Amino acid sequence: MAILEVKNLKKSFASTEVIHDISFSMEEGETISIIGSSGSGKTTLLRCLNFLETPDAGVIAVRDEVLFDGSVSGAMQEEAIRRRRLHFGLVFQSFNLFPQYTALENVTLAPKLLCRENKNLEPEKILARAKELLSEMGLSERMENYPHELSGGQQQRVAIARALALNPDILCFDEPTSALDPELTGEVLRVIKELAENNTTMIIVTHEMSFAHDVSDKVIFMDKGVIAEEGTPEEVIDHPNNERTIRFLSNYKNGNQ
Repeated sequence: MAILEVKNLKKSFASTEVIHDISFSMEEGETISIIGSSGSGKTTLLRCLNFLETPDAGVIAVRDEVLFDGSVSGAMQEEAIRRRRLHFGLVFQSFNLFPQYTALENVTLAPKLLCRENKNLEPEKILARAKELLSEMGLSERMENYPHELSGGQQQRVAIARALALNPDILCFDEPTSALDPELTGEVLRVIKELAENNTTMIIVTHEMSFAHDVSDKVIFMDKGVIAEEGTPEEVIDHPNNERTIRFLSNYKNGNQ
């Protein structure tokens, strides 16, 4: 059974249609990488899935629960949006950590806010879970450090721990290494690869083609707001059929991306 079903998703800004009739599904434990040129709609798709943007049309369903149905009129209330976001964890390009909080505080902040609404959540367990996640990220000695005291790679690993702290159904990455120096990229990619090996369900927007090839069960190539090609890494990256995919990968190999 699919954990995520996306059907005919559309989103426009003013008169510009950014994504058009996007449809795909994924299984639990699967990793999907989304590749494509800048401006192809990859980040907008992630933002729609995480309800940072409201789609204009289409359907988003997680575990057979319809989270969004564009055929139903009426704006979603903020409480409903917050609840639906809990199905997804999003790791941003530029970390987006709160500078006034330590690494540990950044990871516990959202669960503690939920704790106020859900009395079944226990602060002690939230703290223990945050420490466990930071340890898994190799940051057991950095829990009390503030973001400015951490390297970019360490900050991104804190951001990954923060996204995991809410136990999302699907973990999303928006070009997680684009703000990192090349020497720090590897440490973040290793963490993501370990998550994939542990069957974490993930959607990764990336320009790291070799990484996408190694870590993904499925690759989606987006071009001008549509899915131009979809398949295994071997099908899409090694042996693409679509002319736009072939041109993109050729440009990438030639260093033009």
